[in-house]
Formats: sequence, structure tokens, C-alpha cells
Amino acid sequence: MEYDNSVSLEAAGHLFKKIGDHDPKTIAKVLMNGKSHPLIKLENINLGDEGVKTISKALGQQAIVSSLDLSSNSITDIGIKHLCEGIEINRYLLFLKLDNNPIGDQGFKLLCQSLKSKQCVLKSLYISECGITSKSMEHLVDALSVNHSIETIHLNSNKISNEGAVILSKLINSSCRLKNLSLFFCGIGDNGANAFLHQLEKPEFIKYRFLALTIKGNKINTGIIESINKCLIAKKNYIKTEKMKAEHQKMIDEQVKLKMESVNMEMEKKMNSLQLESKRKLEEEINNINEESKKKLDERINNINEESKKKLNEKLKNIEKKEETLNARDSEFSNRVKQFEKEKEKKKKENQLQQSTETPGDKSLESSSSNIKKPIKKKYSDSIIIVIAGDKSKDKELLIEYCMSALEDCRIEAENDFEKIFTGIIQIDNKPIHFTFVNTSSDDRYSRLRALQYEQADAAVIAFTTNDRVSFEDIPFQWIPEIEFMGKIPIFITGMYPDKRSNPLKPTDISVDEGRTTSLKFGASNYFEPTNSLDIRNISQIVYKDVKKKKK
Repeated sequence: MEYDNSVSLEAAGHLFKKIGDHDPKTIAKVLMNGKSHPLIKLENINLGDEGVKTISKALGQQAIVSSLDLSSNSITDIGIKHLCEGIEINRYLLFLKLDNNPIGDQGFKLLCQSLKSKQCVLKSLYISECGITSKSMEHLVDALSVNHSIETIHLNSNKISNEGAVILSKLINSSCRLKNLSLFFCGIGDNGANAFLHQLEKPEFIKYRFLALTIKGNKINTGIIESINKCLIAKKNYIKTEKMKAEHQKMIDEQVKLKMESVNMEMEKKMNSLQLESKRKLEEEINNINEESKKKLDERINNINEESKKKLNEKLKNIEKKEETLNARDSEFSNRVKQFEKEKEKKKKENQLQQSTETPGDKSLESSSSNIKKPIKKKYSDSIIIVIAGDKSKDKELLIEYCMSALEDCRIEAENDFEKIFTGIIQIDNKPIHFTFVNTSSDDRYSRLRALQYEQADAAVIAFTTNDRVSFEDIPFQWIPEIEFMGKIPIFITGMYPDKRSNPLKPTDISVDEGRTTSLKFGASNYFEPTNSLDIRNISQIVYKDVKKKKK
């Protein structure tokens, strides 16, 4: 039976099948019913090492499970040993989550050994808060040198330290398939971060698969983090440019091919028609005329051939003109690429100009070192990332309009079908706080990408229309489970277009009291109904202080 490869552990939180209220044997029986299970969520049900045995047995008998969540089940290295027996041979399990289990270095070593199995098809492995130290990192590097399926690994809140980071940095420029590595709160300092930066700055980094490195929550110099982000952004831009070139060239080739085929078919039809007609006439005349007539016929044949030759030459000229037109389009595309490069260089110069505003002491320090990049002075006292979600685009667009009006020095960093990212400053307690807003598409095709944005965010804002009860009731069924599945970040709910409520209220309307009371029941931190940019500034202070309070 085929499984849906598009369903992922990050993005399918609102689709999960919860069967954790049953005993392990019943769970194993459900897994073996022959049906495909996109995601089985068994977190925090106290399975223990014994309970994992039955789950592993079901996996070993090819249970069709795409994603399996075994977080917070007190699983030790003994349970991991049983689980590895199923992982090594199961052909369907793509995503495995083992967060908050005391598996330790011994259990992680067993997991790494199972990754070497040729039958293992795991794509993503989540092992945050599992008591893993830097001692186990060599086992991971060794396993990924053999494994050809793992693309994402989360090692958050483990004692990786600088020593482990130096070892993991070898994965960046290797032949493994690893694309995403997350190391939140792993005790990594400047030495470990510099090891990653050294690998990212190598010229060969552009040809390997590695794309994303997350090291938030570690005591790392801001300048090093910015340098790492620049390297990763540069690679993404390079990939986009190459993709654009390939697509445009493919389009040109297809157009040329279609034109050539059309011209060739038309010419072939006309030539066949001309030949058949000429042959028929020739045969009739040859049968009815003498030698003199035959000579005249030969002359006519020559004339026909000349006429055909002229027509053929005309067709070839037309083809050449069409090729010139296509070449002109190709040149236009090249000019656009050059313009893109100029704009990129202009932005680079603007960044250099901003850096040139550093103090004379910093400049003298930079000039004294020839090879080592110095950290840039921190411009803002603090920053925060907020993701905007919700059913309707018009709700989010109105909220974005208010936010952009509220921001000082507002800049659009990215804008495409999936997301719109814009940044700016809001003064909070006389301090400039850097805000980054990320508007995500509600299209189900981008659910996996939305999950990545939630993972990076400090808070989430869900927008709905106050006179549309369906968009409000979708919040606890889709958006809150989807956001909370990627981590506990504060969630705020905003009711848009409050002026569209009926008076008296209709059944489809959501009143202010109902919105606030029900939002708190949903698990939201607060409820707002903004109507202008001033409201956004006040809301931003509340959100910022709430985020900082929970981080402490």
C-alpha cells in the first residue's frame, strides 16, 4: 500500500490520530489493521520501555505509519533498543519524534546504528531534551555518512556544547542528505558557532544539500550569527536564481521545439501535396505527349523545382526570424538576471554603508586583523518574530496594513505566494525593539512550510472575521493544534472588521465578550480587536512582554 509522502510530522498536527488512551497491545493491533496512518500521536501516555516493545513489533511487521510521536514516555536506552529493531526494517516510517525521553548517549548510539540500515527510510528525527551529550556526535556523523534518507534532525535542549558543535559542523560539506539541523539551547558558544561558519564560508558549500541551521538560545556573538545567516541566505538566493534560469531555458527550448515541429509538419504536408499533384500531372502528360511535349514537361518540372526552392528558402528565412525573436527574449531574460544581480550588489553596498557607521575604535580593531571577521555592533536591544495565521486572506491583509503603519523604518524582506515578511521598529519603554512579522498562506499545499515558520517564531497571531463564525470555529480545530504541535509559543487571537457586526447581533456574529472568553478557553494568551496602527503598538507591547515573561 502506498503512503502519502507529503504528510509530515511538522505540518500535520491537526490531522493526527490519537489512540493513546489504549494499552500498548491495542495500539499495536490498530497499527497492524492494514490501513495507512499519516500520523500516530502517542505522546505522554507513560508507555515506558515495555510498551515500546509492542510498537516496535508492529513496525517490524511493516505497519503503515508515516509519522510516529513517542514524546514524554519515559523511554530509556532499553526501550530504544527494542524500537530500533522495528525502525531498521520498516519501509513506511518517515518521521519519528522522541522528545523528552531519557534515552541518554547509549540510546542515541543505538539509534545511530539503526540509521545505517539500508531498509531504514526515516527522513526526520526529533530527539530534543533526551540527555544527549557531545560524546555521541561522532556516532551521528558516522551514521549519516552511510544513511541516504535523513534530511532533518532536531537536537534541541541537549548538552551538545562547543565540542559537539565542532563535530557536527562536518555534516555541512558532506555527501549526506541532511538539509536542516536544529540546536536550540544546546550550550554552544562562539567556538562552536565559528566551526559552523568556517564550513559555510567554504566555496564548495554551494553544491551540497545543507540549507538551514538553527542555533537560537545559545550564548553566541551576534556578529557570528549574522554571518551564518548571510551564508545561508546567499545559498537560497543562488538556488532560486539557478532555478529561474533553468525554467526559462526550458521554456525557450519548448517554444523552439513546438515552432520547429509546426513548421516542419506544414512544410511536409505542402511538399507531399505538391509532389503528389506534380507526379499525377506528369504521368498523364507523359502518356499523352511525344518527345517534344516531354521536353516541355521537363522545363515545367524545373520551374516547379525552382518555385519550391524559393518557397523553402522563404520558410527558412521565417524560421531564422523566429529564432531571432527567441534570442531577443533570451537576451531580455539575461538583462533581468543582471538587474537582479545589480540590486543584490546595491543591497550589499547598503549593508556595508551601515557597517561603516561603527565607532573609530571598532574600525581600528578591524584593520588590525587581516583574516578574522569582527562582530558587528548590536543595533537593537532586542527582537521578536511573530507569525500571522488564519483562514481568510482579507483578515490577514488588514492586520498587515495596521502593522506596517505602526512600524518605524518598515521594510519588506520577502514576498511570494507562500509568505510575506516585513520588519521594523516599535518603541517599548523607550527602547527600540525590532519586530519581524511573517504572514503565511492558508493554502494546504504550504502546511509543511508553515510549520517551519512556527518553529522559528516567538509568538503567533490568528486572525478571523468577527461576523464569520466559521473562521472563528476553525481556530481550535486547525490553527491552534498546528501551531502548538511545533512548540509552546504564546498564541494571540485578533477579531478583524468589528464594524461589520450586525445590530442586534446575528448568530454568525462573534461579540467582544464571546471572543475574549472563548479565546481563553481555546488556550490563547489574549484577545484583541485592532482598528488602527495605534492599537497595534499597544498590542505589540503586550505581546512582547508576554513573550519575554514566558521565556524567563
